[in-house]
This record gives sequence, C-alpha cells and structure tokens, in this order.
Amino acid sequence: MARSHCFWLLALRAPSLFFVGALLTGCVATTGTKATMTGTDLGQIKKAGVFVESPHPISVRVARDNMTNTGAALFGLVGAAVEAGYKSSQDSGHADTLLSAVGKFDPAHESAVALRDRFAAAHVFQSVAILASDNRRAAASAGFDALFQQTIEEWGLRLCGGEDRVRVELDVHSRLVTLPEGAVKWERDELMIDGACRPISEFQADPELLRSGLKSAIETLAGRTVNEIAFP
Repeated sequence: MARSHCFWLLALRAPSLFFVGALLTGCVATTGTKATMTGTDLGQIKKAGVFVESPHPISVRVARDNMTNTGAALFGLVGAAVEAGYKSSQDSGHADTLLSAVGKFDPAHESAVALRDRFAAAHVFQSVAILASDNRRAAASAGFDALFQQTIEEWGLRLCGGEDRVRVELDVHSRLVTLPEGAVKWERDELMIDGACRPISEFQADPELLRSGLKSAIETLAGRTVNEIAFP
C-alpha cells in the first residue's frame, strides 16, 4: 500500500489506576517505486497471471482528514483521543451510507480486468490471464512464469477541500514476482486521488457518479502501472 508513517503517544496515569493507551496523532502516506523492472527481466516473462485483492469495504476520509487541535488544546491527549474517535465514527457513518450506493461494485475485479486488458493491449507479455488466487506454486504448475499481485488497501472518497468536498481515492500496493521462486522484479506503492472535487452529498445522491468515478480511477491507475512496467 502507500505506506503510512505514523506517530504514537502514550496516554494516561492516575493515582488509583495506571492506564496506557495509544493515540494515533498523524500519518503521512508515501508513494513510490521500490523495485524497477529491467528490460532483461521483462524479456524473460512470457506468461503472466494477475491477482488483485481488496480486503476492506469502501472507506471515507472526511472528518478524520479535517481534524482540529481543539480536543488536544483543551483536554490534552484524552481530548485528542475523544475527537479522533468521534471523527472516525462520523466517517464510518458516511461509508455505511455509501455501501448501498456502490452496490455490488467490486474494485478487485474491476482492477484485475483493467490490468489484464492493458497488459494485453500493450503486448507486455505473450499471454496474460486473471488468477483466482496468489498461490505461486499453483500458478507455476499452470505454466505461468510471473505473477502480478495487487492489494487495494483502501478505496473510496477522501477530503479535497472545505469540510465535505471529496474525490475518489485508491491506496494500493503492487508487485510483479517471478515464478515459482517469488523474486520481486517490480514493486510500487500508490496513493491516487482522482476526479473532480465534489460535495459528498453528490456521491450519496447519485450512485452512478461514485461507481463511474471509481472505475475511471482504477482504469487510469492500471494504464499508469502497465506503462511503468512496459517501459523500464
């Protein structure tokens, strides 16, 4: 994923009770390529499999990205923790509302299809297919000599301006490994913010707006990913 570097503080002592808590005070997401494909490595891959997973439901980051310092200023760490919990609860409510809007939208399936089609259109490999699992031994036995793996760690909407204006967000970790040994030939973290900045109410009122925005972002990211691998 686009890794988050987070800072934690320890909370709170009382005369009759010793309590230790952890407060997440800030996270900074990073994007970048960790391993770059070489032309030699690319030329050795003839048949590649694509596996994409998305372990979490839709996410909304509005209240959490609009945190203030009021709680901490007034009540220290306890106040900051209360504010953080309240903001997280607000975002969970937004996400629950949008679950019905996205319906049966499956970001893992959409991304796998987009990646397969982009790899095929660019003739990156002689053959490419979507796989149902990331089992390297099974893929190698089926004749694949490489596996493209992608994990969509977070997908949904993220604050982009004002108090309730949001854009589509994808937070993914991708890598290409050879089979059967699993040597990493290409790897990248990506935090992608895409589309127009709109009030969240527009996405809530128009389910197709949200689905089309997510699909467009997924296809854009697939094209960007394939280009980076195809032209090392």
